[in-house]
Amino acid sequence: SVYGCRNVSLLRTNILTCFITIFIVQLRRIKKEFLMSNEVVKHHNDLNTVIMRKWNAEEMNFFFAIITKVRDEGTRLMKFDTDELRNLASKDFHLDRWSQTMKSVADKVVDLKYYERTEHSYAVMNLFSYFRVDEKECIVEVEVSSKFEYVINKLEAQFTQYELAEFTNIRSTYAKTAYRLLKQWRTVGHKEFKIDEFKTLLDMPDGYKSSEIDRAVITPILKQLSPYFEDLKVKKIKSKKRGNPVLGYEFTWKKE
Repeated sequence: SVYGCRNVSLLRTNILTCFITIFIVQLRRIKKEFLMSNEVVKHHNDLNTVIMRKWNAEEMNFFFAIITKVRDEGTRLMKFDTDELRNLASKDFHLDRWSQTMKSVADKVVDLKYYERTEHSYAVMNLFSYFRVDEKECIVEVEVSSKFEYVINKLEAQFTQYELAEFTNIRSTYAKTAYRLLKQWRTVGHKEFKIDEFKTLLDMPDGYKSSEIDRAVITPILKQLSPYFEDLKVKKIKSKKRGNPVLGYEFTWKKE
């Protein structure tokens, strides 16, 4: 009947629409993964000493996605599409959470500073001279501070390099920071940290004891970084004094 033919035609149309929708979603996913797999973060080693106090994993992803995009662009004002940054920063960033992340990063970037100390001087530098998020226009505008330009521009030596996709896959903020620090020594396969230095760089609570560092810091580092550092191991460096207090940590892996 005519009615039955219409139903069949409507069913075919619905099936075709669903197929096209699924195809578009998959195409966007593939495009996103392709873009992420080709993005490399590269910055001066000094950025590894900047303490990112109270930053969560998503905020770090957003920040280093921006660092990736501003590399070798000088100190001019740059404008980015927020959707492009969202695709780089995470595989599953929901819009509401992404909006909150952009706002919180804008607030925290103001407090993100690099401290340069010498025997007779002490300098404090801001990373960005301008940082603006416009949710209505879906843009992020940034301008790198002229004093900090060397960190992301014209890098010829003393730089850290890694894949953005790897960094964004790491969930623990301790593991994220350790990932950047170890990548600085990726071709060496070995790095030692004194206990106070290790606590400062990873921004641990001052009262953390050895057992708490093992549980909250070392365990997630080993679990989450092993896929990126072959044969990764951590050894405690202990004092021979009574009680054998921990003096530092030695990281080893197969050098790249």
